[in-house]
Amino acid sequence: MIAPTQGLVVLLLALIALGFGGFFWRASLLYRLLRLGRNEDRSDRPLRRLRDEIVIYLGQRKLLKRPYYVRGIGHALIFWGFLVITYGSSDLLLAGLFGRHLPFTDTGLYAWTLDVFAVAVLAAVIVAVVRRAFVRPPRMHIAPEGYVILGLISFLMLTLLVFESAGIAAGQLETGVTPPPLAGLVNAFSRENAAAVFSGAWWAHVVTILAFAVYLPRTKHLHIVTTLPNVYFRSSRPRGALQMIDDIENKETFGAANIRDFSWKQLLDGYTCTECGRCSDNCPALATGKTLDPQKIVLDIRDQLLREGPKLLADAKAETTPPAHWGETKPDELWACTTCAACVEACPVTIEHIDKIVDMRRSLTLMEGAAPPEAQRAMTNIERAGNPWGEPRESRGDWAQGLEIPTFAEKPDAEYLYFVGCAASYDRRNQRVARALATILKSAGVSFAILGAAETCNGDPARRMGNEYLYQLQAQQNIETLNAAAVKKVITSCPHCFNTIANEYPQLGGNYEVIHALPLVKKLLDEKKITMSDGAAEVVAYHDPCYLGRHNGIYDAPRDVLDAVPGVTRAEIAPHNRERGFCCGAGGGRMWMEEKMGQRVNHRRVDQLLATKSGATKVASGCPYCLIMLEEGVGAKGVQESVKPVDVLELVAARLETN
Repeated sequence: MIAPTQGLVVLLLALIALGFGGFFWRASLLYRLLRLGRNEDRSDRPLRRLRDEIVIYLGQRKLLKRPYYVRGIGHALIFWGFLVITYGSSDLLLAGLFGRHLPFTDTGLYAWTLDVFAVAVLAAVIVAVVRRAFVRPPRMHIAPEGYVILGLISFLMLTLLVFESAGIAAGQLETGVTPPPLAGLVNAFSRENAAAVFSGAWWAHVVTILAFAVYLPRTKHLHIVTTLPNVYFRSSRPRGALQMIDDIENKETFGAANIRDFSWKQLLDGYTCTECGRCSDNCPALATGKTLDPQKIVLDIRDQLLREGPKLLADAKAETTPPAHWGETKPDELWACTTCAACVEACPVTIEHIDKIVDMRRSLTLMEGAAPPEAQRAMTNIERAGNPWGEPRESRGDWAQGLEIPTFAEKPDAEYLYFVGCAASYDRRNQRVARALATILKSAGVSFAILGAAETCNGDPARRMGNEYLYQLQAQQNIETLNAAAVKKVITSCPHCFNTIANEYPQLGGNYEVIHALPLVKKLLDEKKITMSDGAAEVVAYHDPCYLGRHNGIYDAPRDVLDAVPGVTRAEIAPHNRERGFCCGAGGGRMWMEEKMGQRVNHRRVDQLLATKSGATKVASGCPYCLIMLEEGVGAKGVQESVKPVDVLELVAARLETN
């Protein structure tokens, strides 16, 4: 190792001051810009956050998910190699300054590890360059700085291997008990020139490290640093739960009407975006020709912060552009979102796209009254009649006529409340699903009742269309009704009702044991409380509802129920199934908004179903929105006679053995 002479120490200290001084100066500015965002407590559940660091950050779990597994391995190798070699580079600086080593760096095991990762990183960099230059994914942002970063990483690996080999040849580098795997390269250097090569490569490696430190915080590769805190501070709320506006009655502004209205974590997301395009690859709106691009939403926030932030730091009263108007197409982008969470699921660095979009919708809806006319009509109907269709409140329980289903007023000791929801109460097609569930529950001897006319919209459409005020009114009304009836357990047949009551009502003090109908039916089947008779053989494809699957992780129970139906062979709409399921297009309030651009999302979903060539005669789901959208889709495609949309509950009820 190079001896730490006085001149060497002075030179190293000067370079370190320049390198890390430049890094921390830029980091300080970025931190001050981050603090322009509103405060948000992300300190709860520290053990879960620590687990996330191990599994998501260190383990790179989300990078290694299908269908990105192969390219994820390459990125993971670069990441893991970067960690190993950063430790080794820190040892170099420490040895150069003080002649001391970090623990384990003078062992053969570490030398082996260093060499293996250096070669692996070089291989991954070559693959990355080829991919960017020749087989670039359509959504990936390609910028010159990406090649600069890859070049710096490659140069670090090469100089590491060179000075290691030359150092061994010159007798200036101890290899420990076991020589590193590339120690054989020492033959490339003679004893006479090895010392000079070693010294040159050592200095080149150190200078590159410090240059990297200066350059890094000025590029998108800042995510190398910010991913660690971004993963740690990711939301601990259930994925399906939006952030609540506290004390809404006394608020003067709503949503993101200013760059300051985003939270510091939402701004940190912008620093952390890797521009990999995975969120865009999986967005149903973008796939069908809408202007929405989840990656662009995140980058627009980052870019606006970097543009306007310094001005806001200098003058707290400086005028800024409302986020919902950062471009001519921005409102259209925001209203195209179905809140399906495909972007959130795909993001390898835990960026939270939906909260940002809904915050900007809140500004449009509550501050500007600029919701689309159809959305405004649906919200008016909810406020006036308690449902988006505008149907009379008193007819909410008419679907149950003839079934002898009691209300909670009539049966206050019922074990379960069946919260029917607006779709199953008023949409004729979904009324059949509600009747099917009621038949199943009665056959199993489940004690349940409904609210009838006392039920009102759960508030999900209003909340996701940005009308947080209306959502809270609806939620509080339902919570008061449920509490007055002493409800403890709730059944829903709608994933949106399930998600809202289970994950969002607790924000307002409504805490209940909530179960979606399909996991409950699976439980009843397992306990032999219901049995089914043989039926005609048929192939049924299963469509994953976003608010049942990605938002709440319920993938297996619906499939288990389908598999238990006699005569039914389940088919998958692969590869767009489970966590990669494609949205029906109705979430996020889109059920009540027209699609005026590109292909309809539900039509694309039917195309995917037909492309599987599974021979499915039915496509089953567990969501009333999905059923409506799939019915419209197969009708528009002219295949309604060969593929019939159904709810899984209908298949069970049709084969139910009654005592």
